[in-house]
Amino acid sequence: MIVAVVLATVGGLFPVWVDEEIPGWVKWLLTLALAALFAWLVTQSVRAATVADASGLHVRGLMRTRRLTWSEIQDIRVEANHGAAMNRNAPRLVSYAYGPNGGRVQLMYVDDSHVDLEREVGFLRRVWEEQRGDAWAPDDGVANRIGQGEARRLAVMSGISWAMLSLIPLTLLMLLTLFTKVPDALEGVLTPWVVMGVGVPGAFFLGMLLSYRREHRTG
Repeated sequence: MIVAVVLATVGGLFPVWVDEEIPGWVKWLLTLALAALFAWLVTQSVRAATVADASGLHVRGLMRTRRLTWSEIQDIRVEANHGAAMNRNAPRLVSYAYGPNGGRVQLMYVDDSHVDLEREVGFLRRVWEEQRGDAWAPDDGVANRIGQGEARRLAVMSGISWAMLSLIPLTLLMLLTLFTKVPDALEGVLTPWVVMGVGVPGAFFLGMLLSYRREHRTG
């Protein structure tokens, strides 16, 4: 967090300070604002935590603290961190607690980068099963919403993958006009704006739709 914020701060301030047309007071105002944001992000990231006690789970995030009693929790799961594909320093596996309405709360720092994830989540699940009470029963409606939410997240990631993979064939398609003779009707269509503007979103939505339908059938 500290490294990322420092790099972003320096990268954002450098063009401001080298621009002689920007008044000095504006430069200092922006510098102080970014420094305050930097201090807040670092403080909040250090303060973030997952705390388990007799009443339930207390999750302190960057913006707010979420509280779930043991009887409110519908599930505690380990899930893949899809963002790890773009950041090699991010945890590959993270954990979530699902509340009474099916909304999920990420358990801060309960991931494979900071703890023995299998042991910690196993402990939390045992405590949850002991403390949730004999009257607790799974809510089928909430379970369905949890499954649908996971299917939507997987569909979005699949759509992004399809969009990225489509860049190579779409680029080759645009190059056709340079190396081959195409009909006049297609020449006006095979432009970068049309090919990329239609092809990439089309691949994204197609990949997302196919993934969601597959997950919906198997789920």
